[in-house]
Amino acid sequence: MKHKLTVEQRQLMSQSQISSLELLALCNSELSRYMENEYMENPLLEQTNSGNESYTQEDYQAWYQLNYSKPLKNTAGYFEEGNEGSTQEFDTSNANNIYTYVYEQLELERYSDIQLRVIDFLIQSLDRNGFIDLEVPEIAQLTGVNEQVIESCLFDLKKLEPNGIFAKNLVECLLIQTEILGLDDENLKNIISYHLTDISQGKISSITRALDISSAQARRYVALISTLNPRPLQGFGENEKQYIIPDVIVSMGPEGKWNIEINDHWCGDYQLNDYYLQMMAEVKEQELFEYFKNKLERAKFLIHAVEQRRRTIIQITNAVLEEQDEFFRYSGKLKPCTMTQMSEKLSVSTSTISRAVKDKYLQYPAGCILMKNLFSASVPAGDGSLINSDGVKELIRELINEEKKEKPYSDSKLAELLSEKGCRLSRRVIAKYREEMGISGSFERKMKNDMNKGVN
Repeated sequence: MKHKLTVEQRQLMSQSQISSLELLALCNSELSRYMENEYMENPLLEQTNSGNESYTQEDYQAWYQLNYSKPLKNTAGYFEEGNEGSTQEFDTSNANNIYTYVYEQLELERYSDIQLRVIDFLIQSLDRNGFIDLEVPEIAQLTGVNEQVIESCLFDLKKLEPNGIFAKNLVECLLIQTEILGLDDENLKNIISYHLTDISQGKISSITRALDISSAQARRYVALISTLNPRPLQGFGENEKQYIIPDVIVSMGPEGKWNIEINDHWCGDYQLNDYYLQMMAEVKEQELFEYFKNKLERAKFLIHAVEQRRRTIIQITNAVLEEQDEFFRYSGKLKPCTMTQMSEKLSVSTSTISRAVKDKYLQYPAGCILMKNLFSASVPAGDGSLINSDGVKELIRELINEEKKEKPYSDSKLAELLSEKGCRLSRRVIAKYREEMGISGSFERKMKNDMNKGVN
């Protein structure tokens, strides 16, 4: 054993560089959640809404009633005559779904005929969001049933799913949900009961002063409230749809040039909080000053990293548009282009390209595409040109269409035939492309052909 000194060079990334790469790999939805979490923890970070969005100055309850309170169905018997056409109703099938959904959760044998009649009335009285805007005495007058019976029915119905259904208003709806979730927190209840207007107007400072809590705590409460469902019946009975939110939007300008836009305006912008900057300048305790200093450095880094992320994505998108101009302008075929080739063109690392396109969608005039799919390796064709994976799949499909149905080509045979055309690929790659196209193996294709013959 002996000691030996050596000199070597190593490339080490700092923690800030690692964090920047992590932000780059996030899609816009993930970035929004990430920044919201940082915003709740960092008082030096302030969120500002985009120019397309402004907070209403109306009372929150009045705003809710005006915009969202619509009756479910005009069958409860308490609307004035002649107003039937003015109400927006659920369709019959949706109303039936609600009846079924509610009754399936109840032990019907526990209820008398009178109680079932009250429950039926209460279901009919639901508005489009699952609320009942009727007082118990009013329901008693309309149904001719004792108030205690009505209160007993409402008590049971408010325990049902979706959580918050049969509440009187938004406040009660949110309070019911916190109770079901076991969130027994007085500050949370106070914010829901008295400060929804402050939340709607972004007045976090009003909440902190009223409850004597920090802004970080207030933001956590607001974030928790945002996870609750303010409209339990919204979309009930409709088929759940999956939507793609594009991260990059590309449009054609008047002079035939591409316009690139990062679709993150809905996330809001972040800046430094002037109030806490002033507090930091005046603070005398060293420990508190160090706390503000660390939070300030973190806030500055995040603002810079988000902006750097935008520039990097725009730079890469611009290079992709230039490389795949025929595809985007004329719906032509994608050219073979790897991330390594693009990294050499832009003088950045391949990992940067990979992170920048990870899980991100690009919307262009002809549709929406996963950015990762814009990159593919090249394969030599028989005429000396290069084709990408889509071109190879097209060749495989042509060969399978031309095969004899009684004796389908195996993957090995397909590889042999492609080799004759100048495309040298392994059997495993052929199998992978075939499966991606949803084409069965040779044995399954032969069995299917034999079955079709038997039927005929």
